[in-house]
Amino acid sequence: MLNNRADSVAFDKVAACEPQWIGLCQVQDILGKTGKVLLHAGPPFSDVEHIPEPVLNSLCIGAIYEGWAAERSDALDLIMSGAITVAAAQDHNIVVPLAGVVSPSMQLLVVSDARNPEARKYSVFNEGMVHCTRLGVMNPQLPRHLTWLNTEFADWVGKRLQKPMLLLPIIKAALAQGDDCHGRTMAGSALIATELRQQSKDAIPDDIDAFLNESLAFALNVWMAACSLMMAAAEGVAGSSLITRAGGNGIEFGVQVAAQPGQWIITAAPALQGAIEAAHAGRTALGAIGDSAVVDFMGLGGQVLNTAEQSFANLKAYLPDDALTRPEKVLSGPITGFGGRAGATNARSAAANASSPLILLGMIETTGEAGRIGGGVVDIPAAFFEQVLSEAGL
Repeated sequence: MLNNRADSVAFDKVAACEPQWIGLCQVQDILGKTGKVLLHAGPPFSDVEHIPEPVLNSLCIGAIYEGWAAERSDALDLIMSGAITVAAAQDHNIVVPLAGVVSPSMQLLVVSDARNPEARKYSVFNEGMVHCTRLGVMNPQLPRHLTWLNTEFADWVGKRLQKPMLLLPIIKAALAQGDDCHGRTMAGSALIATELRQQSKDAIPDDIDAFLNESLAFALNVWMAACSLMMAAAEGVAGSSLITRAGGNGIEFGVQVAAQPGQWIITAAPALQGAIEAAHAGRTALGAIGDSAVVDFMGLGGQVLNTAEQSFANLKAYLPDDALTRPEKVLSGPITGFGGRAGATNARSAAANASSPLILLGMIETTGEAGRIGGGVVDIPAAFFEQVLSEAGL
């Protein structure tokens, strides 16, 4: 139970939010006429010189995809000179996973609140399991794949969103099938694919059908936008410590609280605890990276390991002893749309209980050569939430 009135008011707003996928739009529709801009996960970088190689690789892919550069060296010059602006995606209400990139010509999933349609959050498409900017490697096939994803595939999806897709019932069903909705999203991806297929009797092109069948993480980006929307419902509640944004850029990790919209509170990106795949033995991973942390802070991912049995089994060796009791220490109250599971991290509870939400993340190799080298869990130092309360004046 929350014992702070401001946190209770903020939580009620979060719990009332009903995210729905209502359609698509282009990134440039959100950014406006701001010139050459590329967006990344987590808080802003203090200097382009601090951007890690995997993120730089994805930014360069974005520049090549947009036609601003022909190859990496040209794109890198534009980024380092400031000719291309680099900014945090969440500062534009967009979420992006791991080391991924958002560029103006890409399509965005538009997720709104059924009770407040003007409240919206956005996410890029999940790129599948083969050609992915989220891995942070210079894959020469990526620009072509991004073109297909944001034209042919996007056109097909857009025609099947003539009516809103309510997301909480799908999340609830995915949880019941063993998903954690972050590290494990297979059930949710299949459920969303089924919803899309059922919206039309037209034959599905083979390449689109194959992509949906093979994209086991397709739902993740949808869940990211939904969780981001729910968390943001608390923004502006004076005195509330509910976390409204969260993410890492590989160097730093940051959150925002309801009482201080727009103010990032930052710490060094925590290391991931997990197994590095045998093929990548000897390699190292970046610190926490990606906006997908919003899923865990909202109460899914690392907070539902008691029902996501396979996720728990895969990570058990790397989890703290109190992993299954963390939710009751950091979350605010039951969310009907999560099947009554608790949701919404608040900094007051985390600080009072010297605890933090566990975040399930992919391990992205430091040099930008190998991409994803394993999966693990991030245990944010509990002291960070004392810092959050102090910097937010709570």
